[in-house]
Amino acid sequence: MYNFNHLYYFYVTAKSGSVMSASKHLRISQPSLSSQLKTLERALDIKLFHKVGRANQLTQAGAVIYGFCRQMFEISEEMSEVILQRLPTVTRRIHIGVSDEVERSFVVEVVSHFLRKHSLALRPRVTIVAGTENQLVERLKFRELDVIITELAMKDPELMNLSRAEAPVVLVCSKTWKFQSKGRGKNSSIAIKDIISGNANQWVMPSNKFKLRAEINHFFEANELKGRVVIESDMMASLVRSVIDGIGLAFFPLIYIPKDLRKKFLRILGPKNGYWKYRVWLVCNHQSHGDPFIQSFAQSFKEVSDDSL
Repeated sequence: MYNFNHLYYFYVTAKSGSVMSASKHLRISQPSLSSQLKTLERALDIKLFHKVGRANQLTQAGAVIYGFCRQMFEISEEMSEVILQRLPTVTRRIHIGVSDEVERSFVVEVVSHFLRKHSLALRPRVTIVAGTENQLVERLKFRELDVIITELAMKDPELMNLSRAEAPVVLVCSKTWKFQSKGRGKNSSIAIKDIISGNANQWVMPSNKFKLRAEINHFFEANELKGRVVIESDMMASLVRSVIDGIGLAFFPLIYIPKDLRKKFLRILGPKNGYWKYRVWLVCNHQSHGDPFIQSFAQSFKEVSDDSL
């Protein structure tokens, strides 16, 4: 019998395209992984890889072995999914990855809406993990995650864009904010003119690593907005709180502002459809597309997105 651990290491390495990527995914050192692969090659008496630059490319024989390994491990994964979905005594697990840029309150609302659709007996167990775009994409490819919520559409053929939330970006201030004009900001041209004329305006901003910040910077340049940034943060909730407390003005996607806060503490300036559109995507692995729980989560994502506008 062949060593199944060695075969799995080979499968992951071939799938990821390099020993470096595979070792990170498998959480073992590169030398250890290379040693395991050489042991497998000796056991099979077959050369599995050849070097092309820095990448490992399958030999013709390696491609044949990879085909068998792929069938073997994908069937194993499918069997696990069937068992989890069909046996009522087994709690199904849904693993959700969330990009560092996505506001957590929005994600929690989607997850809560999704869970309420299922009875207590059939309700899945949800695990939410945060990470960078690259980290989440890698884990989704290896099906360690079921879906990811991100600000970028995926072009990778292994991944599928299940749903998209398109939210207006609105200008927000505290209800206690004082304006120079009498228009009170309800008209977009009045709101922008009022802010342009106010050199002393203070702004609350997401950090420079966020896509939203790049969009805000572009809007500032195009409209010659002035003032100074008083708070930058990676946490959207802290920025919303700063606006409520009257620290400064901010541009937020509407889906990132809970409805109760909008009504009680905030004033939205300008047009209802916002100054530009901000997009958030729900992405899954192609092989998971038919999963009924994934489809249910995608529907919840759409419903919460639509209801927040």
